[in-house]
Amino acid sequence: MKKNVVFSTISIDHDISEADSRWKQWRPLVELMRVKKFFTHKLYYFVPPSLKDSLAPLRRDLEEVAPHAEIVPVVIDTSNNFSPQAFAEIYLFFNEFFSAFPFRDDEEDYYLHFGPGNMFAHSFMIMMLVNIKRIRCRIIQLRSSKDRFGRVHSTVVLYDNAIGNWISKIGDLEQRRLEQQNIIRGGIHTKSAVFNQLVRDIEHVASQSTAPILLCGATGTGKTQMARRIYEIRRQAGTVSGPLVEVNCASFRGDSALSALFGHVRGAFTGASSERKGMLATAHEGVLFLDEVGELSPDIQALLLKAIEERRFFPFGSDKPVFSNFQLITATNSDLFAAARAGRFRMDLLARINLWFFTLPSLRERPEDIEPNIDYELKRLSAQSGVFADFMPEAREAYLAFARSPEALWPGNFRTLSSSMERMHTYAFQGIITMETVEKEISYLRSLWRKRTENLEGIEFPLIARAATLIGRELDLFEKVQLEKVLEVCLACERRSEAGRVLFASSRLRKSSADDTARLNKYLRSFNLSWETVKKLEE
Repeated sequence: MKKNVVFSTISIDHDISEADSRWKQWRPLVELMRVKKFFTHKLYYFVPPSLKDSLAPLRRDLEEVAPHAEIVPVVIDTSNNFSPQAFAEIYLFFNEFFSAFPFRDDEEDYYLHFGPGNMFAHSFMIMMLVNIKRIRCRIIQLRSSKDRFGRVHSTVVLYDNAIGNWISKIGDLEQRRLEQQNIIRGGIHTKSAVFNQLVRDIEHVASQSTAPILLCGATGTGKTQMARRIYEIRRQAGTVSGPLVEVNCASFRGDSALSALFGHVRGAFTGASSERKGMLATAHEGVLFLDEVGELSPDIQALLLKAIEERRFFPFGSDKPVFSNFQLITATNSDLFAAARAGRFRMDLLARINLWFFTLPSLRERPEDIEPNIDYELKRLSAQSGVFADFMPEAREAYLAFARSPEALWPGNFRTLSSSMERMHTYAFQGIITMETVEKEISYLRSLWRKRTENLEGIEFPLIARAATLIGRELDLFEKVQLEKVLEVCLACERRSEAGRVLFASSRLRKSSADDTARLNKYLRSFNLSWETVKKLEE
């Protein structure tokens, strides 16, 4: 038979008394130990520090009425007793106590005693028991009644249903929160403060909102994986029940986009021998993920906007609308805001898909996360191939030093890192990645990235070439790309003010008084140029 272990706090107004009449008073802890139908084998009662020297009579009384029980007073290490002002201190105390407590579920049943008052302290006990140990700890409460002779009888009430379910739900919510964090991070223990804050933001939005999400970031930063994890969080939260439908908009050509997205009826066009449902309809009650959404043609953008707003659309060749209640996630590696300003992307569609906007940082912006991702990739590749592999210590340090250096470009971000790890895993002899293997991989990456930069260095800048004698110095590639475009705009505009409005079209709106001409003059002067000398380049 299991033993009953009770955790309780004392009731200052009832339990503490040194008067001879105390046996005639209602004292919850003493009464609890008197109840014969609920046999308490061990009692832990938590004592505020201010009362630790005045509880001797209570302990003697408890031992007198229950000589069979083990009585354990526990003085709480806090300066403010059981008060909200001591929140942090009480949290740390209960955290340490219950984390170290030797729970034995096979031998003992555990109970929380709710006496009068002390709800703040009890809430901490519940939180610790549920969130740390995740045990089923039932709640008990004493009830007293008088018989016809005026004698008081006490009974123990067990809250096994409503409150037990409530405690269980708290534990489930806490577990779900931890699982969500793991889903977002993909099982990788990230160290980047910026990325971890992004994770918290996305986790909150994914679990609390079903509005459209736009994910931005360079190739290989994990936009597709992030969309899948957002879907998993929403599925666990119960806000989505249908499938995740992934669409790569860059793969569409011509009318194939119309048919793939919206479907078609039989005979809608040559070769349409059967009906096609379409991805919007397939995503009903689920999530539609449009990757590279900036690649959609203007006509498809217009149809998509209408489908998002009305939740219905017409399949190609049909005059009957189809209803689809889908949630939307989009992703892009381009600047949709610039594309909208240039007229290549609908501004009204951008406003619809941009209710939540997140930019995923590149690998070079997360150097502290390179090592956790390396460990993750090694574990993944080892599980995939059935061959365990790891670095020699000096080989690991050499690879990390290179991977975090300015020399490491990582053009494909985590995708490039994954490919690099796969090559070294393949070359690992008897599961060991040696210094020789690392040096070979670093040499390969340097050669690969050198070719990329050599191709960039071959880009021609005809306007800068004409102004080279005026500029009088070597320019970085970044400077060349920017200046060449500025010169093009200047030559295309008749007046300096017009060129300024074009070049500073967005930033000028954030200024109380926009002096575009002065800004343009200042920029040109940094290259020893002026409006007049630039206009002479077209002669």
